[in-house]
Amino acid sequence: MEKQEAKSLWDQYRKQATIEDRDALIVHYLPLVKLVVGRLGSSYPAHVKLDDLYSSGVTGLIRAVEKYDESKNVKFESYSILLIKGAIIDELRELDWIPRGIHQKVGQIEEALHLLHQKLRREPTDSELSLHLGISERELGELLERVRPAIFLPLDVPASYSTEDETVSLAERIADTKVETSSEAAQKREYASILASVIGSLPEQEKQVISLYYYEELMLKEIGKILGVSESRISQIHTKALLKLRKRLRDLAK
Repeated sequence: MEKQEAKSLWDQYRKQATIEDRDALIVHYLPLVKLVVGRLGSSYPAHVKLDDLYSSGVTGLIRAVEKYDESKNVKFESYSILLIKGAIIDELRELDWIPRGIHQKVGQIEEALHLLHQKLRREPTDSELSLHLGISERELGELLERVRPAIFLPLDVPASYSTEDETVSLAERIADTKVETSSEAAQKREYASILASVIGSLPEQEKQVISLYYYEELMLKEIGKILGVSESRISQIHTKALLKLRKRLRDLAK
C-alpha cells in the first residue's frame, strides 16, 4: 500500500510539479528525516538541539524531492538519505559547535596513527598508539569517544570532484555504485576501486564496523551485539577507522 501511495504521489508530481504535489511527497517521506536524525543525534552534545537537526534534514529532503532523477536507477530513499545527512552536516558546520581543542586532538591522533603505520609497516595496536601519545589505554579510549563527533561520518563530507551542479560525497560513492552517467562512469569506477582498496587496508575488525555501519546501516549498539563487544568499544573502533580513512584518502588526493 505504501509503495502504491508513493508511486501515485510521484506520478502526480511528474505530471504537474506543483508546490502542493511536492509537499505531499515531502510529508510522505518525513519518516526518513526522523530516521536520520535519530541515527545522528546521539553522537552530538546536548546543546545541539534535535529540532534544529530535524529542520535541516527537512531542507535536505525538499532538495532531494526537487532534484531526484528516476532515470539514474537509484531508489529515492537512498538518494534522499544522502541529501538529508548532507544538510544536517552543513548546519553543524555553520554552527561550528566543535571546540578547537577537539579539532587539535583529532589531528594529533590522526598524525600518530599515520606515523606509527609508516614506522611499523602495519596497523598500530591500542597499546602502541597510547604509548606514542603518552597516555594510558583507558585514556585513549576516552579520548576516542570525545573526538568522535568531530569526525562523525566524514565519508559524507564533500570531496574532490563535483557533478555539474552539486558536490558528490564520499558516502554517495560508496552507496550509489549504480549511478553512472556517460561523463562520470570511469571516474566513479576508479574512485570505487581506490576506496575499496583503502577500506581493504584496514584491520579486519575495523573493516567489519565500516561495512556494517555504512553499507548495512546498523546502529553502533547493533554492531556491538554482532561482534560481541560494547557499544563504546565499537564507537572507538569506528573513530580509529575513520581517522585512518580520512588521512589516506586525503593523501591520495594530493
